[in-house]
Amino acid sequence: MSDRGYLSYLVTGASYALAGTVVLCAVGALAARRKLKPKNCWNNQKTLDGLTVLITGGNSGLGAAAARELARRNANVIIACRTLDKSMAVIKEVRAEFPESPEIKYGHLDLSSLAKTKEFVDELTVDKVDILINNAALWGSPVPESVDGLEQTFATNYLAHFYLTNLMIQKYSLQKVINVSSGLYTRGKIDPYDLEKLIKVPEVLDKDMYRSLYSTSKLAQIYHSKELAIKHPEIQSLSLHPGLCYTSLARYVKPQSFILSILGRVLPLIIRTPAEGAQTHVYCSVEDGLESGQYYGDCKKNALEDVACNSNIQKKLWEFSEDLILQKTS
Repeated sequence: MSDRGYLSYLVTGASYALAGTVVLCAVGALAARRKLKPKNCWNNQKTLDGLTVLITGGNSGLGAAAARELARRNANVIIACRTLDKSMAVIKEVRAEFPESPEIKYGHLDLSSLAKTKEFVDELTVDKVDILINNAALWGSPVPESVDGLEQTFATNYLAHFYLTNLMIQKYSLQKVINVSSGLYTRGKIDPYDLEKLIKVPEVLDKDMYRSLYSTSKLAQIYHSKELAIKHPEIQSLSLHPGLCYTSLARYVKPQSFILSILGRVLPLIIRTPAEGAQTHVYCSVEDGLESGQYYGDCKKNALEDVACNSNIQKKLWEFSEDLILQKTS
């Protein structure tokens, strides 16, 4: 075989190999898409006429998608966030798409500070809030410690929402409190005999630690929902996971390798969009008769693993949270 013929042979072989790889990747992606991006899990078109929903983190991702759908269902929506520009962009889009919907408005809420969380509730002027959705979340903050001297992920994702919920209960007659947790709660770790560890900034902050901090904060939110159901039986207290979604949640964590950076480009084609992930937000907001204290995903009740079923942790975490807030706000 001549050199030219041999080169042609190599090029042809490489082309077939590349084509085969592309086909396999496409088949794999489609299979993953079916697994990770199911069709609508719930088709009830019930409206929320006359009800007011306050959602934290409603200016992007899951929160924005949930706010849009709740507005479509005639709820009055309050987007409680730190960033005005992004929130107003969402509000403008929703108003343009659903001009006949009730009011959708912005409220400035900074969950990184307990004092500012209280300030938000104190300055809230609406007559009523029926549903509170604790949706905002942080993964891998560039500022590891909150202004209150606490580990930032736990302070923002869990403790500020715990405080916000208590303040809102004192001010309004809430019908529902919905904590947006995550399937990663299973990787969370809470030691009932060393709860102080939850608020300490780790010495090493890498991608594994960021995931651990996030997972623990989401586990804490589930325990919050369960204990809230006991403390306030008049309120339907729910937690949920949205599934694996493509959002800006981990925007502060840079890819650690070329493979991961490529994967970041492929994931949007496979995993759920914010609108798909927000289905369970809407389901828990709209459906009556859901079981308080339970955990929901894909628009149905999900069984919790043992890590989220320790009554000792549940009780002690609530007491620790109340004491810590009192200490930091006195």
